[in-house]
Amino acid sequence: MSEEQQEVLVQSGDQVLVTAGEYKGELAKVISPYTKSISIELEKRDADGAKPRTVLRHTEYELVEKA
Repeated sequence: MSEEQQEVLVQSGDQVLVTAGEYKGELAKVISPYTKSISIELEKRDADGAKPRTVLRHTEYELVEKA
């Protein structure tokens, strides 16, 4: 594997801590990992009761717990 291509260290179901952006400090569950990013679902709920979802670059989170 070249230096440009790094193995994604998170998998679906892993728990991460958001370290940058609008949801900084929030815990989230990984929905799907991608080459340069991951999609997540936050643990907290919005006013309408839905769990917010967003996409983070790999530099914007820390792995908390493996699934």
